[in-house]
Amino acid sequence: MRAGPLSNPQVIELLNKYFVPATSANELQDGDRYRIYHEFAAKKLGIGDVFVYVCAPDGTGFRGLDIGRAMDAEKQIAFLKGVVNDLHTVPGPPVFPPHPQVKAPEVPPNAPAIHLVTRKTAGGKVWNEFPSENWITLSKQEWDQMLPAAGAKQGATWELPDAVSKKVAEWVYPQTEEKTRTNRNRVDEANFRFTLVTVKGALGRAKIDGHVRLRHSFYPSGPSEDYATSDLVGYIDFDMAERLVKRFRVVTSKAEYVKTPFEASLVSVSRETIEGQR
Repeated sequence: MRAGPLSNPQVIELLNKYFVPATSANELQDGDRYRIYHEFAAKKLGIGDVFVYVCAPDGTGFRGLDIGRAMDAEKQIAFLKGVVNDLHTVPGPPVFPPHPQVKAPEVPPNAPAIHLVTRKTAGGKVWNEFPSENWITLSKQEWDQMLPAAGAKQGATWELPDAVSKKVAEWVYPQTEEKTRTNRNRVDEANFRFTLVTVKGALGRAKIDGHVRLRHSFYPSGPSEDYATSDLVGYIDFDMAERLVKRFRVVTSKAEYVKTPFEASLVSVSRETIEGQR
C-alpha cells in the first residue's frame, strides 16, 4: 500500500509541533465552520468540501490547500513549512494527547461490548489508509443466545438467531464516506455457526464460523448496490454454569467490499477493561 501524506512521519511531526488540527461535522452546522468557509471565499484562498483551511492564531483565514496538492506528501510538507515560516510559529507539544477516536459505551458487568475494527488491504486512497472502528452492544439476553443448551457435549453445534446475527454483522465493512451519521446498512445474510470443541467442567469453548453479506452504499447521497461480503472465523469462551460469555474473538478469513479486499476483527471487551481505560 502506498503511504499517503496523512501517514507520512514528517507530516505528522509538523502537525503535532506547529498546528492544532480541527474537524467539524456537517450536521453540526458549526458557526465558525461557515465563517471560515465564507472568509476563505472572500479572500480567494480557495474553498471546497475536501480542502485544508489554515487559520492564523487569531482565527482569521490565512492559507488554503486543495485536495490534489494535499494528497501529495512533498507538496503538503512544503505547504506546512511555508505556513510555519510566514507565521513565525514556535514549536511545542501536541495540544491534545493521543486518545481513542470512538468512545467505548457503558455496559453492564455481564454483557461485554464488541469492539469492531476494519480496514481495506489494497489501494492507496485515503479511505484505505486508516482503519474504521465501531462498538456493538448486546444485552445479556442476546449474549445468552450464543451459548449452547444446558448439558451440551463436545461436538454439539448451534446457530445464532437471525436478529442477533444481523446486529453483530451490520458494521462489517471498511471505512466509507459519512456526513449524516445515518445507518444505511441492509444485512442480507448473517450466519454464525458454533461448534463446541472444548469442555472442562463448566467452562467451554466453541469455534465460530460465519458468513456475512450486507449492502452499504459508499456515499451517503443515495442507495447504491455496494456490497460487503465476508467469511469469518473465531471462538467464544464461556461459563455454562453461570451462563456468561468470557471472550468473543472473530476475524475475517476472506472479505471483499466493491471488489476490494478488507479485513475485520470483532473482540469482546468487558466493562472492567473499559472502565480501566477511561
